[in-house]
Amino acid sequence: MNSLSYSQHDAILPVLRDSIGNKRFLHVLGAMHYAVVLARRYGEDIGRAATAGLLHDCGRLREVAQVEAEARRRGLELPPDERPFPKIWHALLSAEIAAHDYGITDEGILRAIRIHSTGDASMSRLDKIIFLADYIEPTRRFEGLSELRRLAEEDLDAAFRQSLENKIRHIRSQGRPVHPRALRALADLGGAV
Repeated sequence: MNSLSYSQHDAILPVLRDSIGNKRFLHVLGAMHYAVVLARRYGEDIGRAATAGLLHDCGRLREVAQVEAEARRRGLELPPDERPFPKIWHALLSAEIAAHDYGITDEGILRAIRIHSTGDASMSRLDKIIFLADYIEPTRRFEGLSELRRLAEEDLDAAFRQSLENKIRHIRSQGRPVHPRALRALADLGGAV
């Protein structure tokens, strides 16, 4: 297990803000905050949750073309099944940056970063925490958010399921395809695909 120390967090913050911009930086800080809150509540390691929360969007550059170019520069091949989903390429790049630029070797942290946008089958407690922290952090605004935040404090699994169903419903309402990982996560919960 390797999470970042407080001094490492302090050193990363200005670099992260410069690379992802102020708005996304505020989102990351909010996600890190919620990850810590949920980790405390559900007995997850706080350092691991804080690290994953802080770095979950470190590859979310300002434009999708930049994400693709940076992935290519790093030799990170986007698998063919990722091609139809450019909005979430940053998650794969973020895990790559976390590993190679910030020295994260904990596969649990890297997986939580990699699947924070979609979920997947066999979600760990940390995976669910980061997925939720990303979805309900303080800069988010959508109908039902207050209730979802309350649910997250009471029942991690129920809040994860509700968040996943909300995301899938939203994606489908826009006529966009749903990522296979999200469908696997829903099927794993016994939900209709």
